[in-house]
Amino acid sequence: MASLLFHILLECAKAIERRQLDLADSLLAAIQSVAPKEESIWTRKVVKYFAEALVRRAYEIRPPWPLPSLHLLSYPTEYMYEPFLLLGEITSKYAISGALNSGYKRLHIIDFSIVFGFFDCYNLIGDLKEQYRGLQVLITSIAPKLSKHSDHLRRNHDGARRFGDTDVELRQLIWNSPDDIVKCISKLRRKREDEIVVVNWNFTLHRLLAQDGATEQVLSKVKDLGADIMVIAEQEANLNSPDLSERLEQSFQYYSHVFESLEKLYDRDELWELYFRRQIGNVVACEGVDRVERIESFAQWQNRLSQAGFCPVPQKADEFKEYFQHYLEQRVGNPDYLEDFGIEEKEGHNILLSRHGCAVAVASVWKVTNSPQLSGGPYTMQDTVDDSEGMWSSSESEDDEENDSLVCIMADRNLWSTQGSSMNRIAASAKLFDILEYTCHLHRLPLAVTWISYGKDGNTNSKGKRILCIDDSACYVNHWGMYGFMDEYARYRLEEGKGIAGKALQSNIHIQHDISLLDPSEFPDMDSAAFAISLISTCHAAFAVRLTSTHPCKDDYVLEFHLPEGMKETSELEILINKVLRTLRRKCLKMWEVSVREVNEARKNCSEVRLDDERMSNIPHEENGYMTVVPAQTMLENADKDIDVVLSPYSLTSFDLLTESNNIRMPQTDSFSRSSI
Repeated sequence: MASLLFHILLECAKAIERRQLDLADSLLAAIQSVAPKEESIWTRKVVKYFAEALVRRAYEIRPPWPLPSLHLLSYPTEYMYEPFLLLGEITSKYAISGALNSGYKRLHIIDFSIVFGFFDCYNLIGDLKEQYRGLQVLITSIAPKLSKHSDHLRRNHDGARRFGDTDVELRQLIWNSPDDIVKCISKLRRKREDEIVVVNWNFTLHRLLAQDGATEQVLSKVKDLGADIMVIAEQEANLNSPDLSERLEQSFQYYSHVFESLEKLYDRDELWELYFRRQIGNVVACEGVDRVERIESFAQWQNRLSQAGFCPVPQKADEFKEYFQHYLEQRVGNPDYLEDFGIEEKEGHNILLSRHGCAVAVASVWKVTNSPQLSGGPYTMQDTVDDSEGMWSSSESEDDEENDSLVCIMADRNLWSTQGSSMNRIAASAKLFDILEYTCHLHRLPLAVTWISYGKDGNTNSKGKRILCIDDSACYVNHWGMYGFMDEYARYRLEEGKGIAGKALQSNIHIQHDISLLDPSEFPDMDSAAFAISLISTCHAAFAVRLTSTHPCKDDYVLEFHLPEGMKETSELEILINKVLRTLRRKCLKMWEVSVREVNEARKNCSEVRLDDERMSNIPHEENGYMTVVPAQTMLENADKDIDVVLSPYSLTSFDLLTESNNIRMPQTDSFSRSSI
C-alpha cells in the first residue's frame, strides 16, 4: 500500500510542476481515499505530510520559519529528536575529553546546535573542572531563534550561574539565516594559546548550503580561528537533489524510517513529529534560499571537508555504543526502544546511528589538516562579540507585530483556487496551522484547535444542525500538559450550538471562563468519565471564533483558543482575547474574515460572552487612520441599588439611570453618587 501511495504522490508532484492543478487535485483525492486502508499509522502520517508539502509548493505557502517554535515551559533539548540529540552530545563529550590535557587552561566551546541547553553540559563541565583544577570554561551558543520570548535563554544563564564562580561563562547569540552564521563566527577570535577551541555543529551545518559560498566561508573562519577539533552531527541521507522527483523519492524513504521510530515513544512523539513535519515541508515545498533543509550524506560532507583542509579524527565505537545506550535508556525510559537502534563505526572515524539497519544519522570529529603554528606568544586579539547584534535581550516586545517580517510571509497569498476542493482544504489546514502556531507562540497560549464543518448543507444531523469535527492537521499544542487533553478532545464531534466551538458557529464568538464547567452532555460521542477527568484537570478559560471565507467555500471553520491557566479576571481575559483577535485579522488577510473585531459589552451571563453580527456596527474600528466610534446603547434591566458593570477596554462610557432617586455606592470606594429622574 505504501508503494501505491508514493506512486500517487510522485504523479501529483509531476502534475503540480506542470501546473495541472485539476489533475493534482484528483490525485490528492485518490490519496485521501486510499490512505485509510494503510495499516501503519506512521505511513499514513508520512503520506499526509508529503501531500501537505506538495500543496504548499503548489500554492507557495511558506511557514513563518522552517523550524517549529520552542514549546512553552519546555526544556530546550526536549525540542530535538532524542537519538539525534544524544548522538551529537555524546560525540562532543568524547571528543573534548580526548583532546583536553593539563596544558590547557581554558576550554572554549562554540556550539551551533539547533537548540542549546546548558544543563546538558553541566556534568561534563563539572567533571572536567574537577579533573583539571583551575580550568576556565567559555561556551558561545549560536542558535536559531526558536522563540520570541527569552525564557529558555534565561534558564541557560541561570544554569551557568549555578557553578557559583567566574570560571564558567555563557554567551548566547541568535541567527536567522546562513548569512547570520557567517557574521557570528567572523566576530569570534582566539584569545590565548593555552586555550582549546571546540566547534560543535549539531544538525545545523547543512543549512549553510542554502546560500552560495556560506559553507566555504564558515569553514575558512573555523580554520582562521585555530579550532582544535570540530564535531559534526548530521542526518544521514541525500535530500538535496535539484530534481524534485528524485528528492521526493529519497526523502519519502528516509522519513518513513524516521516516523516508524516514533511508534514506541509515548510522551514526546508529537513534538518530534512536528519537527519532521516541518522538515518535510521545507524539503519538498521550497526552492532557492528558502530551502534550508539541504541534508546530504556523510560521503558528500567528507569530500567537502577534505577539500576545505580538514581531516577526520578516529572514533571508538564500542565505548561510544555503551555510553549511548546508557543515556538513551535513562532519557527515553523504554528498553524496547533501544532494540531498534544500532551504533557502528564506519571507515574508522565516523559513528553511524541506524534503525533496523537503515542509517538515519552520523557523527564525526575533524581537525585542521595543517594546524597553524601558535608562535609569537599569547594571542592578544579579544574573543568578545559585539553585543549590539545577535545577543539575546530580555527587553523584546512580545506584542510588537508592526515590524514583524513574518506577517507578510503569512498573509500575502490568496489560496483559494477555482479548481480543486481537495487542494483547497489541505491548503487551508496548512495555512491555519501556521497561523495557530504563530498566534499561540506570540501570546503564550497553551492550545489552539481548528474545528471544521464540511459543507453548509451536506454535513447536518437529523435535527438539521451542522456538525463540527476537529481538523487534527490544523491544531497546535504549545504546552506539554495539553497533549493528553488534546488526544481525548480530538475524538469528539460537536453539534451546532453545543460546546465552545458549536456556540461560536452560531454567534461568531463564544467565551468560556472555566472549561471545567462544560456540560459533558454536549459531547455525544464521548466517554463521560474520561472526558470529565480531562476537563477537571484543565481548569482554564477558552474562547472560539468563527472564520468567514472571503471566497466561494462551503466549509465553516471555527478556531478555539485555550487561555493560560489561572487567568480568571474578566478584564485580563478580554485584553488577551482582543490581542488574539487583532493577530488573527492580520494573519487571515485574503483568505478569511474574522467577524469579531474585539470583545464588547455584550454579555449573556458571567460565564460567557457571545457577539452576533448585528452588534458588530457598535464596535470601534479604524478607517483611513482615524478611529470611528459609533455609540452603543444597552438597556440596564432590573436596575437596583447595587449594580455590577464591566467596562470595555479603551472605551468612553456614560450611564443614564432612569430610576427613582437612589444612593449608589461605587465598588471598592467610599464615595456615593445620587441619581434622579
